[in-house]
Amino acid sequence: MSDAFPIFATPRAPESPGFSWPRFMRLVLAHWAEQRSQHLAHLLVCGMLYIVLLLFLLGVSSFGAFRTGMQSALYFGGLYLTGFVFAGRYFNAMAQRESALLALMRPASVLEKWLLCLVVVAIAYPVAYSLLYLVITWPVQQMAVAVLAALEPQTFKPQDFALFLPLAPPSDWRELSLRQQLAFLVALWAVQAFAVSGSLYFSRVALLKTLALGFGLFALTSLLASLAGMRGEVLVAWWTSRRSVRLDVWVHALNAALWIGLPILLWLQAYVHLKEKELL
Repeated sequence: MSDAFPIFATPRAPESPGFSWPRFMRLVLAHWAEQRSQHLAHLLVCGMLYIVLLLFLLGVSSFGAFRTGMQSALYFGGLYLTGFVFAGRYFNAMAQRESALLALMRPASVLEKWLLCLVVVAIAYPVAYSLLYLVITWPVQQMAVAVLAALEPQTFKPQDFALFLPLAPPSDWRELSLRQQLAFLVALWAVQAFAVSGSLYFSRVALLKTLALGFGLFALTSLLASLAGMRGEVLVAWWTSRRSVRLDVWVHALNAALWIGLPILLWLQAYVHLKEKELL
């Protein structure tokens, strides 16, 4: 009956103006259809640069530099650098008027666009980067272990060249603990939120301006902390202090503001800038 007479069809329930799951899923599918080639190209470039860097390090050090600590440094260094660039280019369409109009007119609320950015930038990208890192690092690590075991059988220690697994408990106390890795991840979210917010705030050369602003704020904050006599270990007390050590209330408050309040504030700032773009 409804097929023959569409006028009598059951009306669809109106979608929420704030958040609608079906509309959000349509936004996800549209984003993947339009941006997957750019995202995959970004990962491809990251992989090629990482391979070149590995070949250089292995050639200079004769595989000796591929210890677990160096692997973790390469992982987090690459994650921060490429994660910042990826986050800063997420709303790259906003830089041009024609593409900005198409992005802003997409049938989705500001909350849904912001949530999609949060999921893609802060969750999907670190996961994709970690998988890319493991795919490239594991065969190189196996090669390094085999070569060093053959060249230096008396002094070679396999545990020093174990594969670094992100967010996995370390096999040696000298490696990054799980709490320290979580601290790096939280700091990454803050850096990514800063990059997204800057890309929406600045109209031209947003990535470079955001990077310059971030460097200036970091230098100013470090100077003020130094003049105030604040020790660096106080700022990371949540992640480095032993659980048996009781911290002062002001140390907990400072760490809560830095490691919880700041990332949330930066992501909310990105939401505000995106909403301002919608209103213009």
